[in-house]
Amino acid sequence: MVIDMRAIEDIQQGIAVYEEQIKQTKEFNTYDFIQYMEPYFVRHGYRTAMPESPRNILIIHDAGVGDFINLSPCLRAILQHYPLAHIVLVLFPRALVLAEACPYVDEVIPNLRQCDWNDFLSLYEWNQGFCAKLLPYHFDLAFVFPHYGSAVQLAYLSGAKVRVAYDISRVQKSTYWHGDIPYDVVVPFINRPVPYRSENVHATDRYLGVLDAFWGQKVNERETEAWCFPKDIERSEEILADWLAAQYPIYSIVMGGEGAFKRWPPEKYAQLIRLLQEDYPSLHFVLLGGGTIDGQEAQRFLQAYEELQGRAESIRNFVGKLSYCESAAVMDKCEAYIGNDTGNMHLAAALDKPILVPCAFAAEFPLGPDDVPRIFAPRQVPAVFIQPVKALPACKPKRSEHGCCQWGEVHCIGQVESQAMRKGFDLLRERCHSGLNGTIYVNQETLL
Repeated sequence: MVIDMRAIEDIQQGIAVYEEQIKQTKEFNTYDFIQYMEPYFVRHGYRTAMPESPRNILIIHDAGVGDFINLSPCLRAILQHYPLAHIVLVLFPRALVLAEACPYVDEVIPNLRQCDWNDFLSLYEWNQGFCAKLLPYHFDLAFVFPHYGSAVQLAYLSGAKVRVAYDISRVQKSTYWHGDIPYDVVVPFINRPVPYRSENVHATDRYLGVLDAFWGQKVNERETEAWCFPKDIERSEEILADWLAAQYPIYSIVMGGEGAFKRWPPEKYAQLIRLLQEDYPSLHFVLLGGGTIDGQEAQRFLQAYEELQGRAESIRNFVGKLSYCESAAVMDKCEAYIGNDTGNMHLAAALDKPILVPCAFAAEFPLGPDDVPRIFAPRQVPAVFIQPVKALPACKPKRSEHGCCQWGEVHCIGQVESQAMRKGFDLLRERCHSGLNGTIYVNQETLL
């Protein structure tokens, strides 16, 4: 790749000059900005026709681990469609480690987004600096799978000739779209908008819908997947060697996660494990996760488990002790996933593990197509979500797409009983034995 630094500096200087105008007028007009910038891109060869077989392809994704796993079929499909292209993936750092093991991209560039997400100028300045990493590729084609408007702006500043994304102006604002930059501002940056289809409810189908529409045919292989390196598999076999040799059934337990309203109390997990051990004494459990919150939840669990006289030899705490890919390899050795609605839940689904989850979405609320449990349900596996009967009073008048509106605290989910989760375990086993895939949402009142 030949890097023309003078061209990059000229384009960045143009962006900087326009920024001064924004500071003075306090206004930003996208069409005016595009008209101003296009001569820069033309002058430096960024606006020649896209070749029939694109040489360099940019993929921009700006969300977390679970979202990235739901994007995995798109990465596979893009490589299959353009086998000779050099594919560059730009994404947030939370999914970086997993992305580095992805066999479908040639390069991964993390977007650290060290700026004020709520300030347009701050985002503009960040994208101005970041585009210097992208301009040298002279991208023929960019696919944008945005949760934030700034990702669409970045696609334009990358210089990509053809920029593909949903026609954002026609997408109902929901949990699928977040607006650090208003939608009407970023719409013109996409020169190949594709129609959004309301029947695409699941996040994975929404992502794939971009490719379905752009290529004019439906992507056939729509399963999610996850990856790790051989060294991660070796590590998992090493730390579980005695349990694997004894052929113990191993289950992953994942607590913590982003958003306290989705965290079932660790003490209830301890109660659940003790209930399971009464009927299934051979079960063994690994605690997985990372970060400060996950570590705190694990310690609360271990204390409660000890107070309940749980068998220490049946539990291994790997929270904060493994890389994400090592955790994936350990999870792959497990029979199923029991835990909160986290990125790890989607990882488990990609590894074809059955899933049992305590849910914050009360059974009294009907689930709609733009509600989080529908959009981000586990993909392609049997899954059982245990729901509280009713929302707590504070959430009734504020019914949100999450069901529970108290983001910063353990709230509606705290009503889910350990005994209901224990019955949910048996229900999950029945669905597995019957070969029934898909997620069901179960009012705990029907189990107790």
